[in-house]
Amino acid sequence: MLPTGDHTPIDYTLPLVGAGEFLKRPIRRFFYPFYNALNHFRLARKYATADFQPDLWLWGQRGNDYERHRRRVGGLLSPGRKDVLVAGCGTGRDVESWLSLAPCRVVGVDWFSYERAWTLWMSKLQQVAPATELRFEQADLSRMQGFADGSFDLVGSDAVFEHVRNLSSVLDEFHRVLRPGGLLYATFGPLWFGWGGDHVSGYDGVTSGYSHLLLDSASYHRYLDGMGEHSHSEHDGRTWIQHDLFSRLGARQYLRYLEEAGFRRLFVSAIIDPRALACMQHPQFDAAQLERFDRLDLLISGMTIIYAR
Repeated sequence: MLPTGDHTPIDYTLPLVGAGEFLKRPIRRFFYPFYNALNHFRLARKYATADFQPDLWLWGQRGNDYERHRRRVGGLLSPGRKDVLVAGCGTGRDVESWLSLAPCRVVGVDWFSYERAWTLWMSKLQQVAPATELRFEQADLSRMQGFADGSFDLVGSDAVFEHVRNLSSVLDEFHRVLRPGGLLYATFGPLWFGWGGDHVSGYDGVTSGYSHLLLDSASYHRYLDGMGEHSHSEHDGRTWIQHDLFSRLGARQYLRYLEEAGFRRLFVSAIIDPRALACMQHPQFDAAQLERFDRLDLLISGMTIIYAR
């Protein structure tokens, strides 16, 4: 059952892009390809396995350029009409980033309703892209009966896959609503078995990043209480913990589910989290506690995938 009511935070306003961001964008566009190429060569030699070989290894979030991801998707899309489904759009910010593809239609859906935030975004985006049909709605990604088969050319999501409890059903729905040759794009993380995989652990120090895996239930909830007062927010990991919105999958499992749903791989990247290694190597942390977990899953904090229907 979908949550009821408007979950827009009381103090929510549309985010503003700072003047510094306009300076950083061309620097990132020039610098990141070289930075990523060097890191990929180093990390692939160390972490690639026979059953897990991303097209790009990243060292932390630096280099994980969302604008470059959008350009990569745009280059793979077939020319002509573009209908885009933004899955797990949250308050709506991600919708704006897809307007660079000049889509005919963009539909944002989320498990929570953010009615007031969506109204604000509609007012802004209708001025930015008056030729694009825009809509937001609340929906369960595993049961999107409101969309006919083959309704979209692209399904895009950011920070969603790690929160999907029934990924197989959701991927089946994405496959159904995509047109033949359509694309599925997703950037997601932190992954459950990684450092800070519950979106909270590590808030008080690098050695606490695996608290969600190591603490018993009572100790874990005391740890969460140490963060202070909680209210619904996309940026407070306790929101996802409260609703048990985690897939609890490792990196290889995500790729296996995609293949089983009938998607064809085009691009995969994986992020090795420097904080994970810092935690494991810290003199005050007993790394033996983690031996029952897959080491690669403990190190990978995020992924980006592009697959074709």
